[in-house]
Amino acid sequence: MFHRLISGTIMKKELLATAVALMLGLGVNAQEQKKQPDAGAQQANEMVNKMKEEAAAYYAGADTADYGVRYRLRYLCNKKKNIRFEEDRVVLISPDVTLDMSYQGIGETRWRMANPKGQGGDRSLAYHLTPNFYFYYPSSGRMVRTYRIITEEFLLDDARCENNWKITDEEKKIGEYNCRKATLDRGGRRWTAWFTTDLPHRGAPQTFTGLPGVVLEVADADREVCWMFNGLVNSIPDSKLYIKMPEKFAQATPEEFRKILRVFSLSDNSYVQQSGVMSKNSSHYPEKYTPSTGIDACEIDNPIER
Repeated sequence: MFHRLISGTIMKKELLATAVALMLGLGVNAQEQKKQPDAGAQQANEMVNKMKEEAAAYYAGADTADYGVRYRLRYLCNKKKNIRFEEDRVVLISPDVTLDMSYQGIGETRWRMANPKGQGGDRSLAYHLTPNFYFYYPSSGRMVRTYRIITEEFLLDDARCENNWKITDEEKKIGEYNCRKATLDRGGRRWTAWFTTDLPHRGAPQTFTGLPGVVLEVADADREVCWMFNGLVNSIPDSKLYIKMPEKFAQATPEEFRKILRVFSLSDNSYVQQSGVMSKNSSHYPEKYTPSTGIDACEIDNPIER
């Protein structure tokens, strides 16, 4: 298992180094660039086209979401140090299945498409990525939770997701959508959700499923954990909203998975410090960064499920 994960890391670094070299034209001096101005660009384009072909093959036959709902997750993960974790998430919605996942990859891709010469990235993103996935099937109530570490897929849970929501008559607007309030007691917290029937199908962040509409906001009573509506996302030709269940999973017990996850969440001192795991300064806040394990690299003293 570790051999495959480490090999995946090395392969990822080698591919990144190759891509950077191609983009920067390393190994070609200024005089040669004048003679062959398009050589590096041609190689880069060939690599991009190959990646597109591989992606097309991987997603062949996959479901495509009708649309996605963006959220900003805000979580007071460490009350003692007053550290809040923020992440951009998206729920991809189709009639038969929904998928809650990080929005970072989609957001970065679309920003680059809109700003091909732009520098610094999309400032609207929190730049934190947690590679956990929640597949939900509304007709049966089935919830499948998966996790990705580099190229390995792990199956965390496959069971019915049932919530005892109490729907009220209270209403409010979120954006342009008429919403209705529902409450839920779960995991030591009282949750409030606002859902709308103005949008087609059903969908919700993570495990807050079971309402007759699309949930646009969820928060606990103390607002220590909340998912805030951040707009809709539609499929476009070069960035479709695919919903694809992994075809195979790593053979690991829950105990083994937790150990593997911890190894990777603590494997790079730079992002460990950025994400708060090694923070000793009570005034420290996570900075813009992209840890590969996102929320799982944080020092948590205020668990969502108390």
